[in-house]
Amino acid sequence: MEFVAPPVVFDKTRASRWSYVCHACSRCCYGKGIQVAPYEVLRLARNLGISTTDVLARHTEGGGMRLRLRENGACTFLTERGCGVHADRPLVCRFYPLGRQVAADGGETFGDLPPHPQTEGEYGDDGTVDDYLRAQGVAPFIAAGERYGALYRRMEEALLRRRDETGGDIPPIEMPVDAPLTSWLDVDATVAAYCAERGLPIPAGLDDTVTMHIRAVEAWLESLGA
Repeated sequence: MEFVAPPVVFDKTRASRWSYVCHACSRCCYGKGIQVAPYEVLRLARNLGISTTDVLARHTEGGGMRLRLRENGACTFLTERGCGVHADRPLVCRFYPLGRQVAADGGETFGDLPPHPQTEGEYGDDGTVDDYLRAQGVAPFIAAGERYGALYRRMEEALLRRRDETGGDIPPIEMPVDAPLTSWLDVDATVAAYCAERGLPIPAGLDDTVTMHIRAVEAWLESLGA
């Protein structure tokens, strides 16, 4: 019989009693559309010792927006010993088995995602949602998402304006980077081009790289009048 997942009920806050112990059965690492954002692509690149360009080319699909699945449905980073990039896994993997919903005012609620029928994970109430999230190291990922949030909105506004100006069609908007994949996600290529144009040194640290990438995207938006 086919497993039909029940709807997620977002009825928890960070203070809610809840706990989960993962036993690395890896069953949650199959058939999931794991979306990634610029900060996550950057973290994966640093973990693997390659560029964000290479991460996008080798390990993503859907225009670079989600991690690639193998033919058997396994995540591109799943190994015989579990997640091969566990220290820098994406935010959605850190939240699992919780889903997160953010209201317009910034308020958070959480809900239990449907577990795999044969999961070996243990659910309980030995802590709080906040305890679990702290242990999973979600803070820098959420902070990065908030930093990029305003840029997402400006990009959407720019696309809508171009649609209105062209009577319904949205012409492609390319960032000034000679890269074959989405420059919005290709942090290294975007930063390298931006720094080269301005004679700036390429930053080394994660935070400095994110800051420079945001500056590059802002400059691109300003060139569009956004």
